[in-house]
Amino acid sequence: MNTFIIILSIVVNFILETTLIPHFRIFQVVPNTGLVLVVVLAILNGKTIGSLAGLVVGLLQDIMFIPVIGINAFIYFFVGYSVGIAETKLSKDSILLPILMTILLTFGYHMVYYIFMYFFNYNLPLSKLLKDVVSIETVCNTIIAIPVFKLLSKLFITPKITFGKK
Repeated sequence: MNTFIIILSIVVNFILETTLIPHFRIFQVVPNTGLVLVVVLAILNGKTIGSLAGLVVGLLQDIMFIPVIGINAFIYFFVGYSVGIAETKLSKDSILLPILMTILLTFGYHMVYYIFMYFFNYNLPLSKLLKDVVSIETVCNTIIAIPVFKLLSKLFITPKITFGKK
């Protein structure tokens, strides 16, 4: 059942990223729902699912949007893996966890992406990227992370029923 939900969420995200989400630009910036999905899946399911979901989501984004195939797959793989490692040490009940992880990893994603593009001779001005893209995308991703986390946590986290003494 969990595998079906993970595949379905990746497919739905891909469909939304390629059809509807580009029409909801805020100051010419599109939210990165793939990153949000990888972060949430890694929080809820651990490093194996997080890294595999990151690899698949990243490859799909690379094929559709990026001139160099493999960059998003590489970054998302490590995002999913690193968040998944922390999954056992962090509380899945708090909404602060996906918010903080999304903020940190949106910034981290863009820094690693900038480094890759620099080595591939794509000239991106860092100050413009930070000011115009990262700041707005971080806010958008954080807002999106809240309902995505709440929805997927209802599907993945089973309530614990205990009887007897507390």
